[in-house]
This record gives sequence, C-alpha cells and structure tokens, in this order.
Amino acid sequence: MSTLTIHPKSEEQEKALKVIFDAFDVKYEKEMDETEYLMASKANELSLDKSIKQVENGEIVKISLEDLWK
Repeated sequence: MSTLTIHPKSEEQEKALKVIFDAFDVKYEKEMDETEYLMASKANELSLDKSIKQVENGEIVKISLEDLWK
C-alpha cells in the first residue's frame, strides 16, 4: 500500500482528519516539525538559545569555503 502525506491547515482540520482515519481504521503518525524536534530536550534548547544569542551579539567566526575542509 502507498503512503500519503497530508498537510492540514489548522488544528481543527487535523482533528477532523484523525476522526476520519480512526473511523476507517487507517494508521497514521504525527512527525515532529524541525523546531519541535530541536526543542525536544532541555539541553538542546539551551544550546540553541545560547547560539542564537551569540549570533545576535556578533560573536561568530567566518570561514571561507576554501578553508572549510582544512
């Protein structure tokens, strides 16, 4: 059988689709979006927040493409 990917426009649509899938006994999974995945652990969330603040404060290191693999 094939796999379908759906993109509900709202939580209401998502809830309605789940009701339909359940009624037809269709299995479904909800994948985390990138932000949700990255913020899943407290340690990762703190690390990302720290990195964002460093960028905002100009605390960055620029590396040229030529030096990237050195």
